[in-house]
Amino acid sequence: MSEKREKPYWEGKHYSFFQNTECEYFPCHRIADPARFSCLFCYCPLYMLGPDCGGNFRYTEKGIKDCTNCLIPHLPENYGLITGKYKEIAAAMQQTVPSQKNGNDRQGRKTMDRIVMLACTERGFETMRGAASALKEHLPNTEILQTGRCAYVSGFENGPKLSEAAAKWFHEADALIFIAATGIAVRCIAPFVKDKFRDPAVLVMDENGKFVISLMSGHAGGANRLCGLLAEAAGAQPVITTATDGRGLFAVDVFAAENGLQISDRTIAKQISARVLAGETLHIYFDEAFGISADSGNLIEKYGKGVSRTEERADADIIVSFRHEEGDRRDALYLIPRAVTLGIGCRKGISSEAIHKVVAQILQISGVFPQAVSGIASIDLKKEEAGLHAFAEEWNLPLTFFTAEELSRVPGTFSTSDFVRNVTGVDCVCERSAVRLAMDHTDHTGAECGKEALLLERKISLEGVTVALALWP
Repeated sequence: MSEKREKPYWEGKHYSFFQNTECEYFPCHRIADPARFSCLFCYCPLYMLGPDCGGNFRYTEKGIKDCTNCLIPHLPENYGLITGKYKEIAAAMQQTVPSQKNGNDRQGRKTMDRIVMLACTERGFETMRGAASALKEHLPNTEILQTGRCAYVSGFENGPKLSEAAAKWFHEADALIFIAATGIAVRCIAPFVKDKFRDPAVLVMDENGKFVISLMSGHAGGANRLCGLLAEAAGAQPVITTATDGRGLFAVDVFAAENGLQISDRTIAKQISARVLAGETLHIYFDEAFGISADSGNLIEKYGKGVSRTEERADADIIVSFRHEEGDRRDALYLIPRAVTLGIGCRKGISSEAIHKVVAQILQISGVFPQAVSGIASIDLKKEEAGLHAFAEEWNLPLTFFTAEELSRVPGTFSTSDFVRNVTGVDCVCERSAVRLAMDHTDHTGAECGKEALLLERKISLEGVTVALALWP
């Protein structure tokens, strides 16, 4: 006798099944029993997982994923399967947005963690192998993958077509390098190109290895820099066509990417570039909290002409700062360093919504940009707090825990609470946690930047949550 099946908690619930029979496309996929057709996941969340979705899909000749023959999202029994994949989906989505954790070094600069090289001819594969080997010497910590299809190359006879390989890796690689004609590369990536701040670097190298072209995402994606590096490594001629590079002018997106800075407004960034190209000389200001001296050498000069340093924040067209101030120009572009740490204390069972409310309040009070926050810290007694973990995940920030002993050794003057000391073993959790995490960025001594971590904003308390901010210059 078979065992009785235990129903999942969602089976038979209204929220796990929905049908819209008035939809012009109902049912949009063929099914034996239309009464069981679920419209709940009209646009399948698993689509984001690409080739790992588990569905019955195919790639068209243009590299587009075709799910016509897949019924996974439309069968009611698959509700749990799809919702159980949400963490994987969130991870995949992080590949398509500027990441605060993955693909960046500790200072937030974009790194080349994975480069995918693609070829389709026998000569192309030969050139690809040589280029990959040469590039690896310059980028020893980068994963360099080689893929493609060619009937005359052992091991790649049944490899993916370039369009298929581009579809798979466009959102999973930091750079794609085509050893092929430029037209082939353009057609392969065309369905996926969206945004120069999000798309990967794309390069083209001819099959004879004579030229390397920076095709896309030259500045923010790092294609121009990689183009020069590959050309030097392989003995090829780099071809870079971006206007600011061609005229030796300051490129704000390059400056931001190479110095770990977040651009506050893309529209203003485009206006800044247009003004530089039109011949204007713009003023850039560095927040005094970072202690960058006026005689800081070629900090600006090495990025080209068109920008000069100013000590007057109110006159600046570009402001490098983690906060905004009342006297700033309304049309100023902020370049935001990830230099602020969040220290959080909370009562047991706190919700992520409650934490969000207090964090939003302290950021508003202090004028600190949310993009400036680099991490969250608390005491190890809070390791199991689901709300704290959910908040960190929502904000895409690393979460670090310290012991009471580690927090008690943090130098400085902090708010004190006998109640907190009796419960946790240390007089203040949030302020000490924020500074302790900032100390990690400065190697505990401030040696990296000549300044020690400091408490930026003392704690505020609301509804069982305490939050403080610290700064590592």
